[in-house]
Amino acid sequence: MIQFVNVTKINKKFKEKERERKMRKFKKWMTVVALVLAAIMVFVACGGNGGTTTAPDADTDVAADDTTDDAPPADEAGDGEEPVTLRVTWWGNTTRDLLYQEINELFMAENPHVTIVTESPGWGDYWTAIATAYASGTAPDVVQFQSAQIGEFAAMGVMHPLQEFIDAGILNVDDFEPGLLSTGVFNDELYMITLGVTAVALYVNQTYLDELGIELWPEDADITWDEFEAFMADVQAELPDGAFALQDYSHNNDVIWAYVRQVTPEGVEWVNADGEFAPSLEAMSEWFDKIYRMRSEGIIPDVALAHEHTQMAWEEGPFPNRQTLFLFANANQIGTHQAGTEDEIVFRRIPTNPDFYNLHGDFLITSSFAISETSENKELAAKYIDFFVNTLAAQQIFDFELGIPGSLVIQDALLANASATDIMQTEYVNSVASIFMPFMVKAPGVWAVQDEIAGASQQVGAGAMTPEQAAQMIIDTANDLIRANQ
Repeated sequence: MIQFVNVTKINKKFKEKERERKMRKFKKWMTVVALVLAAIMVFVACGGNGGTTTAPDADTDVAADDTTDDAPPADEAGDGEEPVTLRVTWWGNTTRDLLYQEINELFMAENPHVTIVTESPGWGDYWTAIATAYASGTAPDVVQFQSAQIGEFAAMGVMHPLQEFIDAGILNVDDFEPGLLSTGVFNDELYMITLGVTAVALYVNQTYLDELGIELWPEDADITWDEFEAFMADVQAELPDGAFALQDYSHNNDVIWAYVRQVTPEGVEWVNADGEFAPSLEAMSEWFDKIYRMRSEGIIPDVALAHEHTQMAWEEGPFPNRQTLFLFANANQIGTHQAGTEDEIVFRRIPTNPDFYNLHGDFLITSSFAISETSENKELAAKYIDFFVNTLAAQQIFDFELGIPGSLVIQDALLANASATDIMQTEYVNSVASIFMPFMVKAPGVWAVQDEIAGASQQVGAGAMTPEQAAQMIIDTANDLIRANQ
């Protein structure tokens, strides 16, 4: 398991000045990022280079409108507290939004002077909205991130450190699994509290595969990317017209990062000793070439159809409806996918890469809450986060929505009455935890390149560039982003 990094205290006055400096720099940079992301989304909407609309936790159901939870008028609460509004944001979909809203209602019932205002764009719009909000100084009090983004945002001083709230007894992490808590640490300071941990998995329609008479490799066995491609070709040969062995995964950023971890030296991963993007031209070219080959052979859909698939709700998409047999998605999404089909779904781990540095690239993905540095309600925000992650009633509502809870006490309480799919995802995440490389924070600038990688894959698939051209473009873009954050 990943090891917990002790949270340390450093001079407060120095940190405040440093955050002010970083905030000024961040606003300039994020203005540019917001414009770039907006351009990408426009291109995607026009059927261009695709986007990260189905990444793991990349929710594609319905981008919810901004909503405000109903709460009793503060002046009628009678609790003696001054009325206050707390703004909370997460990436949303129709089903998930209802869970957050129900938890918010519990919190407001206990705190009648608080009105929670929520914002929940879909994954594809979420990061543009967050970048714009931080650049303009209008970020919500509580913001949801993944562990992938902590280096990008904490380095710019837009997240407020949480240790003071732990010391004050407002935020309780005593029951948290140390490794999961460490995924919210940057430069020895805790900035994020996990809402759930998951890992990317290969979903397999076992029922359909059995009907085809094809035997799946054992659950605990490794399969290389070359073996995986050959297996997909064998499956495709048995499928009717209009069906595909594998759903397009070129936009799945968690698979992208797993591959990057495989092709760069352990302990380096994102940025090499020269301060440049670590993966080689050869390694990135192979990523694009592999997807291009499978698309050309009809194993995965063409770019246009793949884009249509990303616009569908998971339970209505090609995987539950037998248009594809294999799908890369986060393990915590199993309940939704299984609800869309009577077929048996099983998991396998990501293919391995013996041709480069690391056999496995699997990693744990945590979705977390952080407090914005600009928040005027930091203590209340900490109280809200504590309520969300440590209150059993709240967690019974959330019910493994983003994966395994960080609190071991909450884990035990939920597992006592867990569904088969929740047990399935828990066992899978534990299997990944037994073989994955230690958690490493992405250096500032690295995270932003993931959308460029996804988009370049679509351009290669459409014949707009070669795999080698795409690889060189990604390396150049990544280095520009890394330099801009130095």
